[in-house]
Amino acid sequence: MTGRVAIAALCVAAIAFAAVSAPLEVYVVSLALFGLPHVATELRYVDERFGARMGTRLARRLAIPLLGIALVRALAIAGVGDATTRAAVEWTLGAASIAVVLPLLASRGSTPAVLGALALLVAVLAVLTDPFAALVLFALAHNLTPLGFLAERLDGPSRRRAMLVGAVVFLAIPAVIVCGVASPGLPSDRADALAAQLASFVPIAWHEHGFAFDLFRAGAFLQCLHYAIVILVLPRLGGGGEASGACCPWPVPKRFVAWIGASAALFAVGYVLSFTGTRATYGVVAAIHAWLEIPVLLVACAVAPRTVPTLAGARA
Repeated sequence: MTGRVAIAALCVAAIAFAAVSAPLEVYVVSLALFGLPHVATELRYVDERFGARMGTRLARRLAIPLLGIALVRALAIAGVGDATTRAAVEWTLGAASIAVVLPLLASRGSTPAVLGALALLVAVLAVLTDPFAALVLFALAHNLTPLGFLAERLDGPSRRRAMLVGAVVFLAIPAVIVCGVASPGLPSDRADALAAQLASFVPIAWHEHGFAFDLFRAGAFLQCLHYAIVILVLPRLGGGGEASGACCPWPVPKRFVAWIGASAALFAVGYVLSFTGTRATYGVVAAIHAWLEIPVLLVACAVAPRTVPTLAGARA
């Protein structure tokens, strides 16, 4: 156990060093290699873990605004509309996805209802203020969702340890990176290349601020951690006693891994040929999984699973 912890700590340190030293390369390579596998893996985990609690009828209702969001992303590829309008529509559909689960939340007590109302309020405020900037910040904050999945999946000492480690890795280390205390300078050509990708994690209004590059560095670091937890940890935990209630007939694990591996290889080639176009295409499916997380985690706060094994129990 101690050896595994040491290896994990070294990996986190290496990722942090790489994200600070070569943020653009870390962002691009991790996105190209692990972006699609993490989306597919998370969608499977969410279905197997939460499908039974949501039910087929609620899942179908939730699919409507989520498919609408995918359509908005597809229209962006086609150049239909301006970015601000599309972002406003996406936030509106995101608000609709939250509204879909509000009746369930309200039926389970005041706390879930208040959480749902607050999430809905944030979405509405995003529409009314600066939807595009809010969407960029949402993309950054989305990387924190593994903390929610681990908090829901684990129990007792395992949960407390996971949340303690998560607070250090997902919050403290990125905060240090954003402060810029260890950020090296970049040659002008690399700085220009990084500036061209800042909008992935940094709102346009912040691009001229001194912390913009460091915020991107933190985003690249968090992206890698997000991918690692989703791809390496969540499948080991699995859906537990809830897996039998999955809404989709997922293939057996070996076939599933082969499928996402082949798909990831095709996307990796696509990134080499056209990074911008392939990233936009990836954004269609990535948007579905990112927006799905919000209503799913809200439902997790309202509806208890049939069993909540510890990490040790999940490994057994």
